[in-house]
Amino acid sequence: MTATHSRLRNNVPRKADALWLGLMLLSLPFAGAPLHAASLVSEPVGCVRVVIPSPATGETTRKVLGIPFNRASVFRGIVTSVSGSTIKSGTPAWTSGQFVSAVHYLKFRTGPNAGRYFTVTANTADTLTVNAPGVAIAEKQVFEIFPAQTLGSLFGTTSVALRTGPDEASADLVRIQNGNVWNTYFHNGAQWLISGGTSSQNGTIIRPEQGLIVVAGGTSPVSLALRGSVSITSEASLLPGSGEALVANRLPFDTTLSALKIQSLSGWTKGASASVADNLMRWNGSSWNVYYHTGARWQMAGSQASQDGASLPVGEALLIRRRDGSTASATFLDTAAPFEYTLSE
Repeated sequence: MTATHSRLRNNVPRKADALWLGLMLLSLPFAGAPLHAASLVSEPVGCVRVVIPSPATGETTRKVLGIPFNRASVFRGIVTSVSGSTIKSGTPAWTSGQFVSAVHYLKFRTGPNAGRYFTVTANTADTLTVNAPGVAIAEKQVFEIFPAQTLGSLFGTTSVALRTGPDEASADLVRIQNGNVWNTYFHNGAQWLISGGTSSQNGTIIRPEQGLIVVAGGTSPVSLALRGSVSITSEASLLPGSGEALVANRLPFDTTLSALKIQSLSGWTKGASASVADNLMRWNGSSWNVYYHTGARWQMAGSQASQDGASLPVGEALLIRRRDGSTASATFLDTAAPFEYTLSE
């Protein structure tokens, strides 16, 4: 039998206000594995606990979250044939429409599109169509399919750790960016609702790289457990070419501004001050720290000290703001997998 092993790189999780709880290795069957009919994949899963402190009386506490895990994959296979954005993978015996009744993503594990994910728009028993205009999909690429994260899957549907209430004035809030608009959600004790709405929002999608803001106003700290599958391949986050977006730390451990390598992306504007450069902004608990790259190093507005080593803790996100008038194209930020994978007989 072919055995598959995984091990952490030299990145060691550190405690911040998010607590690393550990990884568990699960042996799961690898659908369509090219190595051996009985091949196994050690699929690591993890949990990070984020604590939101209780605010001062009459105030609220804001916490910027970034989910470092995807939901567990429901299929893994290899592209055996492709026509445009429609692919086949052997004879998987899928149920027609099973990946579109709820939003699912296809993510490539290998090849030129490794780490990138695309929404599944249709499937039959043996074909899969994805929303990937202009993307060249090649045969023999390894891929996985996993369901999208939602408000309900992340925080719960009927029972939640956040404070509930009949309206947004009496409940904790979750804010999610939709284009240039920030939508506000709260849980009324039975389901998630959007501000001003009455229909369930349990299924509201949170994209893999999408950060969100929690606004807590209760008298006790809120403890949130973020759980999911730890990627064993690279992850690609789509960054805007203009405007702003809240983008998660995709790694299940702390990283630094320099290690993210955003400054190396084509179209990233560097400059002598924050006002003429693209910005990274991190919430410090009461305000946003604004960072920019000079071309030589990261600096924070108002300081001349190098910020290359400034930390982005696990479970958090950065607000990316492109300079005014930017016409750069949206681009992918590739994040290396936190594991090295080796195969042995």
